[in-house]
Amino acid sequence: MLPRALPRKAIRARASTLGRERYNRIVLHPRYQLQTVREMSSTNASVHPNVHPEAPRHKPDGPQSDVPHPPPEDHHQEAPTKPFPDTGWQGPIPSQQGGSGEEDFMRKPPYDWTSEGDLFRPNYYSQCWCGNIAFEFHGDPLDAKHCHCRQCQHLHGAPFQWAVIFPKTSVRMVKNQDNSLHFFSTQRRQGIHDVPCKVSCNQCRSPVFDEGRNTVLAYPSSFKFPDRKVPLDFQPTAHIFYSERVMEVPDGVPKWSGHKGQSELLPELTTQEGTMPKYKGTPEQGLVDSPHSGPTMPEKRETKDRE
Repeated sequence: MLPRALPRKAIRARASTLGRERYNRIVLHPRYQLQTVREMSSTNASVHPNVHPEAPRHKPDGPQSDVPHPPPEDHHQEAPTKPFPDTGWQGPIPSQQGGSGEEDFMRKPPYDWTSEGDLFRPNYYSQCWCGNIAFEFHGDPLDAKHCHCRQCQHLHGAPFQWAVIFPKTSVRMVKNQDNSLHFFSTQRRQGIHDVPCKVSCNQCRSPVFDEGRNTVLAYPSSFKFPDRKVPLDFQPTAHIFYSERVMEVPDGVPKWSGHKGQSELLPELTTQEGTMPKYKGTPEQGLVDSPHSGPTMPEKRETKDRE
């Protein structure tokens, strides 16, 4: 049972106390009722996310978090090398050289195209928020990731991006009502089809995917999953560009400073100022990897009297 509603000042005061009492985090009930979510064990104060608990842990004396990480098959040291399935496209991959020179690209993958031999078997379906544009996807993603780069933060209006990777020839457009498909080139900063480019709906403005030279980075938030359950293949195997994060995520998934498998692994929780969430616990509790010995929330600094 939730405790009675508390005034805002009392909530802030108690939140500070909870951080010292081995609580990992707090959440506020919509009616400003306080509910504790996770209480750390008094005998073993460390993060225990339920992410591949059978997997090996990073060395506790290294820079990485001492939490379970995905098994080797999900921990690529190089880019995914899964073969592209045969979906009935007979020509070369469209726009593989990048740029805007691909002729009649709207009649080629990942847009409106015909599968020879009917080899394209839709497995997933996505659409924009208003429903004017829709796509179907063959098979399962090659990989899934969260990207924390500043460009993704800015373009998505969010702390980080969630994306899955499909071959271009595994994607097909099934609806483009009122010619709502919109392209934007981040390199040229223009609303044109110039690969790599971002694809969205010109009506509701919701992003659908990024078109690359060989693959599509689709946004699972636009997919229609049965019962809203996220399939395992859509669950990220890495956080990339975590060095540019504005929010720290203690989910036990590897945190790379840059690209996956090609950069440094970083701790997932720190006492670094300017990153969310507010309440992270303290190094003494084993919740964050940092030599900092004080509380997570910095104390007010004394200011000198102005002369």
